[in-house]
Amino acid sequence: MENIESIIDAIEKYLDEKEEIRERSIKSCRNIIRYSRKAIQKMHRNENVEAASDLEKALAELTEICSLVKDQHNDILYRGFMEDACRELSEGFCLLSILQGEDLPRPDEINVTPSSYLLGLGDVVGELRRFVLDSMRDNRFDEAENFFRKMERIYNSLLRFDYPSAMLSIKKVQDNCRALIEKTRGDLTVALCARKVEERINKIEE
Repeated sequence: MENIESIIDAIEKYLDEKEEIRERSIKSCRNIIRYSRKAIQKMHRNENVEAASDLEKALAELTEICSLVKDQHNDILYRGFMEDACRELSEGFCLLSILQGEDLPRPDEINVTPSSYLLGLGDVVGELRRFVLDSMRDNRFDEAENFFRKMERIYNSLLRFDYPSAMLSIKKVQDNCRALIEKTRGDLTVALCARKVEERINKIEE
């Protein structure tokens, strides 16, 4: 047992380092979530350039975390607080790509795990519903239908995943997407019918 002190010292040093990185990661994750949510709010105000800037700030925070933990502490990347932050970041980047008519980013391009990416993509459906409703209020029904089709496409893509919840906890997201789509379909159908009635009345009055 002559080497017990050196072993304990090495373990203590490792755990002290891990705890320091963990605390830094938690702080960065709060920043990632804040930047991502601000970006989404700006997208709803059609401030996409500013939104992209916020997302880049969030990505920089995440990239820094990844560089800190990549060698000996990469298990931190799979903690709950990291998954939550990556989910918010994924939602922001995916939504911005859709609004700008671009391809979706791949998970590895934004340094997120596949599971957090899928959950974030599912959350995009709720944001797209808001865009559908905003478009309907402004009588931009073609645009509303376009957003709705994107909601359906995301949902249909997510239905491919049927894994145990311990591996991928996506069932709740799938159920929420389905409920939002059905509700949005009803809202859109009613609005389109009302518009047709209004058009016929206007035509008769002419």
